[in-house]
Amino acid sequence: MEQHVTIIPMLDSSERITQQDVSPTVLPDAFLTSDVACAAKHFHMPRYDELPNVELYRDQVIEYIEQVLGPLSGCSDGLWLTPSMVNNYVKQRLVPAPVKKLYGREQIARLLTICIFKQFLPIDAIARLFRIQKVTYPIDVAFDYVSAEINNAVDSAFSRQDGMRRDTASLVTRESLLVRSAAAAFASKVFLMSYLTFAGYEG
Repeated sequence: MEQHVTIIPMLDSSERITQQDVSPTVLPDAFLTSDVACAAKHFHMPRYDELPNVELYRDQVIEYIEQVLGPLSGCSDGLWLTPSMVNNYVKQRLVPAPVKKLYGREQIARLLTICIFKQFLPIDAIARLFRIQKVTYPIDVAFDYVSAEINNAVDSAFSRQDGMRRDTASLVTRESLLVRSAAAAFASKVFLMSYLTFAGYEG
């Protein structure tokens, strides 16, 4: 039996299509060679031993984290980290309390991870992931894996290669799959927000 396409007539009351609505979209090659995409491609999530080896005051920690995540500024709504955020994360026990107002590598690693994960996860979910990490891997091992997967996922998102990079874990576990899922989610948001920023979005 012959199939007929149902045509829905446009109503006189519908909004008129403007020139902006039909303007050509940004071509992928133009975006991937743009300043926005190049900045994202140069993003580097530090390994645990690359974090500051001296303890920092809160304002210095915030400045450091803003510097690290700066190439991905289009992904965050506002500042990546503020003094009140740091205080709240300490109160919620997501981050160990500072000693004499100083923060070491463990606190900085936690804060960097929170800043990235909160772009697509609620704080309660991040707390759950931290609890899983605490009973499975030391903080330095876990952070290095998160760092490697985040770097690979972001680099892959802005390259012309299809698919995710090979898992850097020596053994695939439930925890490694969670981290790779988180890295992929973050990289997807970074790519999308970077594209929209390049296309003129000013959210």
